[in-house]
Amino acid sequence: MASTNLLDSRFALLAANIAIVAASTLVGCAADDVSTLGDASALDSESAAGLGLGARGTEVREVYEYLRRYGYFQNEELAAHYADWTPAVSREPADPELFDEALEEGVRLYQAQQGLPVTGVVDAETQRIMKMPRCSHPDYYDPPSVVPTLEIENPYTHFGSTWSSTALTYRFANYTSDFAQASVRSAIESALFSWRSSSSFSFSEVSSGENISFGFYTGSHGCSDAFDGSSGVLAHAYSPGGGLGGDVHFDDAEGWSSAYLETVALHEVGHALGLGHSAVSSATMYAYYTGNDTQLADDDRAGIWSRYAAYASPSGCGSLSSGQGLGAEQSVWSCDGRFQLKYQGDGNLVLYQGGNPLWASGTNGDGGDRVIMQEDGNLVIYKSDGHPVWASGTAGTSNRYANLAVQNDGNVVIYRSGGGVAWASNTCCH
Repeated sequence: MASTNLLDSRFALLAANIAIVAASTLVGCAADDVSTLGDASALDSESAAGLGLGARGTEVREVYEYLRRYGYFQNEELAAHYADWTPAVSREPADPELFDEALEEGVRLYQAQQGLPVTGVVDAETQRIMKMPRCSHPDYYDPPSVVPTLEIENPYTHFGSTWSSTALTYRFANYTSDFAQASVRSAIESALFSWRSSSSFSFSEVSSGENISFGFYTGSHGCSDAFDGSSGVLAHAYSPGGGLGGDVHFDDAEGWSSAYLETVALHEVGHALGLGHSAVSSATMYAYYTGNDTQLADDDRAGIWSRYAAYASPSGCGSLSSGQGLGAEQSVWSCDGRFQLKYQGDGNLVLYQGGNPLWASGTNGDGGDRVIMQEDGNLVIYKSDGHPVWASGTAGTSNRYANLAVQNDGNVVIYRSGGGVAWASNTCCH
């Protein structure tokens, strides 16, 4: 288990206090304003040329301080909060106001981590990203510490340890008064459900002894990080472990709405399960806030699969329950043994009677390596990078916790949890 001083992200939707300039042109940015991302159109042609090697002045210091804040250079506060953390750049700039090779290395690593062109120059696009609200969890934190590289093989990263079991419990410690308790519960439980539908996790509510506690607090609230009031740090979470491990705290000084809470909770639960930040801008685990987002992306799925199983193996004959799936060359049979639904090594899902195919997904050669009967009611074939290549198209609230049956009559059917057919292969009756 990870040490409970592994404090995540403090999901800081902060318009960073940084004014990035080139030459003598000062480009301002909104300070600590959650609703303001900065106006990229305000960049004039001179500032758009960017800061690079040899530049000198307070604007260079601001770039250095920004990168230091998010883990690229020595930072005592980060070292105190994150076990095994080391700065991404092994050397410090000789002068914080001189853009030297050390600062250039930090800029290059920053650009690689944010999915930007790696130029080493703080150009207009890098300026735009730096002015966006983001999570304050440091970049390149993947304990045990790894050597940062410009070649990002896997955009997702890890955070702390993993849970020893994927059957987790949660509790609501308290609620915000910003909107109804039922809506608070719904927003957070929707975030949990999204992770459940993309992994082997299950979540159940308990009154005590929970793995994950959700609560709303202000100021100093009994953990290692005090909240800072409205329009600053929105939330923080701890990596998997005992005590505070896995807990998610929201700053009750913020003005919460249901969609906003679900977006923040989705990101924070990812940290609570052991994920760090992603270099993919569309991912839930991307460091920067880009708007209310309640859906996991391909890289989020790939990240959680890199730490935990994607699905549970089927149990019993003739069915895949929600959360179960098949890997290459695995099958599920009808209970009378006459029909076999096989996920082949070529990526094709095929229903056989004896040696005769009755139905196929037609996905051979598409690169899929697993098929999952998700809790959202969708049967999906995925690549290992989380990209779907085929789906039954049955995701939806009414189909949640559906199950797939390989029937004795030769039909493969997805049944809604409350009864009724959501999808069928139409291969009855043999």
